[in-house]
Amino acid sequence: MDLTDRKILYELDQDSRQSYSSIAKTLKTSPQVVKYRVENLQKSGVLQYCWPMIEYRKADYFFGLYFFKLQNMDKESEKELFDYLNSHRFIPIIMRGEGYADLIIAICAKGIFHLRDIITELSNRFGKNFREYDTTIPIGFTQFHRAYLIDAEKKQPREAYTAFTGAEVREEMLSESERKVLSMVNYNARVPLVQIARKIGISEISAKNIVKKLEKVGIIQSYTILPDHVLLGKPRHRVLFKLANLTSQKEKMLFTYCQLHPNIVHHLRVIGNWDLVLDIEVERGEPFRKIIQEMKYKFSDIISRVEPTYIYKIDQFRDIPIEYPKLNSK
Repeated sequence: MDLTDRKILYELDQDSRQSYSSIAKTLKTSPQVVKYRVENLQKSGVLQYCWPMIEYRKADYFFGLYFFKLQNMDKESEKELFDYLNSHRFIPIIMRGEGYADLIIAICAKGIFHLRDIITELSNRFGKNFREYDTTIPIGFTQFHRAYLIDAEKKQPREAYTAFTGAEVREEMLSESERKVLSMVNYNARVPLVQIARKIGISEISAKNIVKKLEKVGIIQSYTILPDHVLLGKPRHRVLFKLANLTSQKEKMLFTYCQLHPNIVHHLRVIGNWDLVLDIEVERGEPFRKIIQEMKYKFSDIISRVEPTYIYKIDQFRDIPIEYPKLNSK
């Protein structure tokens, strides 16, 4: 990849639904060049897919994060486990790791009791492979621009890229057509309106109005990307933090530090066994160690424990399940 490819990824990271013409205007090139490069990024696997960040509670979902240590695994049992996870409608995030956790999943259920039923079924089926696991419930999620794509530093704290959860919200009553549109955009944030309309059997104007409504009411918060972090050369590390002696002022200082750091892309406030989860995208070894060491020094009075997991493969990464899979087939 060259600088132009990274600039394109940076633009898609900020809004993956924007047109080739819009990106071309920013980069001072042609839409044809942008289209060609985006398609090459997809073919090479660097750009896995474009997806919308969704306020799942407004769509009547409940979210739980689980961090597993695995045991008694061979190739056959590993395949059985991941085939099950990847086929499960209500498990939209699946990450394989090394370090604190071997497996990280998110369960996006139709309520807390549904979530309990899903994890109970998973434990009953694969309990022999789970040595132990931690549970956390997200109560605030913020994503920051991937400034490292263009070797930029965040000089000043800026508005959060997007933040959902962390406040009281009202569930939005969506029609079947609206949920179908949401499902198609959830599958591919760049799906054209004309394709949405044709698949669902509505007019293009109706499809456009539905997307606008989903954005206006805050169900669709923004549009971003999932890159292959290993191919990109910036592997993802999901890091768990236990915090102590936390005040509003200290929490704000820690959040601002994350805002300013070009390699910290996700900030999750959670409750449960941990207090904070960060996604840090940086080279393994010394570059990653320096970030963690700096945080420990800078926030030694509030950080009591740190447990990192290197994510070597992401099977899936979305906020809500794909509700209508047949609509998304080619």
